Amino acid sequence: MNRYHPFYHPVQSPYHPRQTRMNYPMHPGYHYRNNFPPVETKTFMASADKTLNLMESAHFLLAKIKSDTSFARQLMDLAQQSNKPEVLKLIRRTGIKVVPVVSFNPDGIRMVFDEKLGEVDCCHLILIVRWREM
Repeated sequence: MNRYHPFYHPVQSPYHPRQTRMNYPMHPGYHYRNNFPPVETKTFMASADKTLNLMESAHFLLAKIKSDTSFARQLMDLAQQSNKPEVLKLIRRTGIKVVPVVSFNPDGIRMVFDEKLGEVDCCHLILIVRWREM
């Protein structure tokens, strides 16, 4: 009877000890090369630049919410009333470069800052800021 303990491996190995893993049929002896296109950093770097602009707008808006109590109260009040046009007007009045797509729920506000690089969406920055504790 061929019994072995379930926590220990059987004595038999799947290949002969003199064979290397490279000669084993499941592992061919050649090195695998990927078929990815060559690296082109132009778009990647331009996208990073656009993302920095998004981050500047997001930072400015968050700093305004943090430091200006009346602005934060007005923004929160309009959002809780689901008055999206007025929320966007209030955000535009801050003077930020990129106006986010805004949505809200009873727990907080979600702002999506996005940019295009020509015709292509290159970058998105999503901020979720809570105003209610769970």
